[in-house]
Amino acid sequence: MMEFNDNKPIYRQILDYAFNCILTGAWRAGETIPSVRELTCELGVNNRTVLKAFDELQNLRVIESRRGLGFLLAQNGIDIIRKERKREFFENTLPQIIEEMRILGISPDEVTSMLAKTDDSKI
Repeated sequence: MMEFNDNKPIYRQILDYAFNCILTGAWRAGETIPSVRELTCELGVNNRTVLKAFDELQNLRVIESRRGLGFLLAQNGIDIIRKERKREFFENTLPQIIEEMRILGISPDEVTSMLAKTDDSKI
């Protein structure tokens, strides 16, 4: 069962869960993804909440419904998710990081130096 926080609507947290499943390869392009019923049970939420998340995934063209098969991850689903996550990063996350850097007095050069020391496989 998934633990939800109060900072974000539950359907949005389910979207984040789906995005992570796609980006990590747990859900693969062209293959069926868990059904609404399966995710409802797995995550311990109302099926309408999962349906709302699936509607959003369909609107983004990440998943497609196939009669008799359920929902499949679109061939370009991972590309769509990466683009969406990058947009969220630059609009939301990065400004927060920059503000934290400003408060702590961390210079861009310090960040660049730390990134240079980081193993690329960890980024």
